[in-house]
Amino acid sequence: MRAPCSIGVLVTTFLPALALAGACGKLKPSDMSGAAGSGGGGSGGAAGANVLVTISGVAAPHPLDMALLGANEPPFSMLEVAIVDPSKVILDPNAPPLGAMALDTSTAGNCDPMAGCKWSLPGVDITNPNLIGLVGELADTRTGDARVWVKTGTGMGTMADLAAVRATPGPITNRRAFVVSRKLEVVLGRFVGKVLNQTFAPGDLETRGFLIGHIVGKPPADGSVPPGVAGATVAATGPFDIIYPAADFMGAGAATSATGIFLMVPRTAQAVVTTWNVVPPAGDTRTWSPHLAGSNPNNAFVIILPAD
Repeated sequence: MRAPCSIGVLVTTFLPALALAGACGKLKPSDMSGAAGSGGGGSGGAAGANVLVTISGVAAPHPLDMALLGANEPPFSMLEVAIVDPSKVILDPNAPPLGAMALDTSTAGNCDPMAGCKWSLPGVDITNPNLIGLVGELADTRTGDARVWVKTGTGMGTMADLAAVRATPGPITNRRAFVVSRKLEVVLGRFVGKVLNQTFAPGDLETRGFLIGHIVGKPPADGSVPPGVAGATVAATGPFDIIYPAADFMGAGAATSATGIFLMVPRTAQAVVTTWNVVPPAGDTRTWSPHLAGSNPNNAFVIILPAD
């Protein structure tokens, strides 16, 4: 759905797309992590009443699809978008969603070649005070080898965000859902295998599950692009490897490149949940709030870590 892009300009093409990943919320700059938007579209809030909200945004291929595949990027079609409770899907990947709909990729005007396709889910129940957050999932409705896309989750709100919405119900807007193609999974698998000195056949990375993380600066109030942070690392513990790809994905380093990207790859096919803390580059006085995230076998997950 987008024009091809050479790997040599990965940094410049990646950052504008990433800036749309939930950075457009109207309440505060930290909306990059999935905080609530503003306006109508929510109900409830009184004691004992269910809190039902509309959640909306856009869905698109992950920017690495365009950057690493170029003209080979697959067609963006036959996808379902869902809002899920992360604490439930980590135990049962097939747990019923809080809401789901077919993604409209064909109606004129619903899709932008760069931004993605719009979606809106009304009546999502966020009453449960124990919801640890919200995740938006994109899943291919084709089955077996006919699938083009890996089931991919993107963080869309934290527990604190949801508490704020319950206090003053309103819609959660401008959420961004990414999806990783199976073609990209093959490319990333080859890259990860080279870095870890292991063999990853097509599909092996998907079988294990994996996470694509992005460390970015504070989203400016004017809505301009928050840059990726070079030289940062993440502190997290678990049965997985963390890789910091070079900007051109021709190698890996000890910290993030200018893209701010890192990869988490479980050592076996197992569910992973951990807290991610950003360690800033030397001399960088900014802070990043911790985020709880992970991956499931047969799934990809995208997490965006914005500066406070």
